[in-house]
Amino acid sequence: MTAHLAVAPSRLAALSALESRIQWRQGVPVAVLGLAACWSVLLALLPGAVARVASPYLLFVEVMTVGTLFAGALTVTERATGASAALGVTPARPWERLAARLAPLGVLTAASAVPVLVAGGLSGRLGAALPAVVLCTLLLLAVAVGVAASRDEFVDFMVALVVPVALLLVVPLAVSLGLLPGPWWYAVPTTGVLALLRGDSLFAAGPVAAYVALWAVLAAGYAVRRLRAGHEVAPGRSGSRARPLPERPRWLVFPRADLRNITRDSMLAAVALSPLLLALALRLGYPPLAAWLLDSRGLDLGPYASALAILAVAVHVPVSFGMTAALIVLDDLEEGTLAVVRVSPLGVARYLAYRLTAVTLLSAVGLAIAAPLSGLVPASATAALLLLAVPLGPLVTVATLATARTRVQGVTADKLLALPVYLPVAAWWLTGPAALLLAPLPTYWIVRSWSGPDPAGLLAGLVCLAAWLIPLTRRAFQRLA
Repeated sequence: MTAHLAVAPSRLAALSALESRIQWRQGVPVAVLGLAACWSVLLALLPGAVARVASPYLLFVEVMTVGTLFAGALTVTERATGASAALGVTPARPWERLAARLAPLGVLTAASAVPVLVAGGLSGRLGAALPAVVLCTLLLLAVAVGVAASRDEFVDFMVALVVPVALLLVVPLAVSLGLLPGPWWYAVPTTGVLALLRGDSLFAAGPVAAYVALWAVLAAGYAVRRLRAGHEVAPGRSGSRARPLPERPRWLVFPRADLRNITRDSMLAAVALSPLLLALALRLGYPPLAAWLLDSRGLDLGPYASALAILAVAVHVPVSFGMTAALIVLDDLEEGTLAVVRVSPLGVARYLAYRLTAVTLLSAVGLAIAAPLSGLVPASATAALLLLAVPLGPLVTVATLATARTRVQGVTADKLLALPVYLPVAAWWLTGPAALLLAPLPTYWIVRSWSGPDPAGLLAGLVCLAAWLIPLTRRAFQRLA
């Protein structure tokens, strides 16, 4: 027994060192800390009152959750490559692997939270909120690892993660807005964390942290069980994935495979239906929310409706399809499917052309559904949607593939791409030279052409898209070929 206890710390230290090297090679620390730096600069540029209101939500929704994607990507990659099965026959125990994975990500999140709180003018809440933030981050990371432990593809993991994370995020946000009054909502452990960040918690910091710690332990137990079960069934590289591709008709090979996956996998079907779900949420949820905020808080959302429509519909719908397509390609790359494609009559060029065509069509169909159904998109924005918003899907796909070779790098690229893609929506408020600084970014021209078909704006937007799309597509093909 004594010998075992003596060996365990050294084994855990070795696993932690290995995990830290893997995360460093994949660029995880640079991505997490870099995003925190960007958010901190943005908060520092905002008026003090606005920054103090926004920083708790930014920390809660963005900074605390970014590690879940990296934890999931690393776990899925281990399972898909057979590394998880190999570790299952070593002395390394699942709880040691989990601790080694969560520790670096927890430290990075804690390091990211400090500058965001300081830039948001909330440095006085560091002592009370930071322990709860770290514990809540560990809870979210453990849930992510548990979900990923049975997934072979990263897209499957992302969709499966939506349900638990939505519960842990939506309830606290609703409580903070006054939509869910009463102390019983603090039973959701993340509710107290957001309340501490906002400075209006019904309970002291100590009990909140202790309660979150209890849930973090339960989540860790769930993740350990899932990792242990994954050892028993982890497939590694399956030979079935390398079966020859049919030669005729060649152009139907990829559509048939995708259609088969969507009809067989309810999670991928949910991705395909996401524009419809988003539009229904906006149609049914925005009017009562706007009325409630006006009556209870005196906040009129009317002036922000167009910006919300640009952000949630015109930009988010094609960008979400583009990111999903890129991650599917990276799944194929890491699982060996692209190796088969390279030596088949189809070739990488046709494969990439199909992926870009599919994401373009999906973006167009998604916008055609979401725009009218949301009730927020005016008819005057049709030209901006068709000509400038639809190409954002393939643009995000090739931008991700031009910089990423693995799932983890793909997550990093997508997180970093979110800033230049969504930031130009600020041009709705900015005027003069400040707005022109955003002109090199394609989404700026969507804002410019939103109120009506401006020929000059549409032409400039198309030129801007081509200036990004052509070289990035060439670069993506070179990296995949």
